[in-house]
Amino acid sequence: MRPYTEQPMCHMYNQGYIVCILGPMFSGKTTELIRIHDRYQIAKKSCVLVKYDGDVRYDAEFVTTHQQQKARGCTEIEVVAIDEGQFFDDLSATCEQLAADGKIVIVAALNGDFRRRPFPEVSKLLSYANDIKSLSAVCMHCGTDAAYTFRNTNEKQVEVIGGADLYQALCRTCYYASSIAKCQDQTIKSQARRSCNG
Repeated sequence: MRPYTEQPMCHMYNQGYIVCILGPMFSGKTTELIRIHDRYQIAKKSCVLVKYDGDVRYDAEFVTTHQQQKARGCTEIEVVAIDEGQFFDDLSATCEQLAADGKIVIVAALNGDFRRRPFPEVSKLLSYANDIKSLSAVCMHCGTDAAYTFRNTNEKQVEVIGGADLYQALCRTCYYASSIAKCQDQTIKSQARRSCNG
């Protein structure tokens, strides 16, 4: 697979191109998305950044990284950069259509949810992608490479927007250890509630 900077010659003849940037939270997906977007802007391509409207953690208008790095989209479109792709219901079909229309499409998305389950639209998009870039974070417990996003809270729904207040990037070992500890904590709390009510 060629890196996204070495696009095939057919790309220059109105052929679209899809790049997926995947990883857990805190792996630098948005930073990489903005970096690629900015390179295309330097190359005088008209670009737009698409942000999921449910993500207003840092700024409602700009695409913003956890480190507060920001970028704004422009109106004419040759390059479409999509952040938080896992939250878009029509991601795969839209990206495939944009690429068929000759657009360069770059998508940053989580590699899985807090239970390590795939996001259906991201999984579909992978079969359309020309390039897939997989990033890892640093495990917030032991410092090794982290491939997983762990939710610190007990919400069950998949979409809970948050940052380091709700999530951690963890390696496989620390993910399992944290999951076991979380289950034990929930069991203890449940037993305590039953004792208080009984």
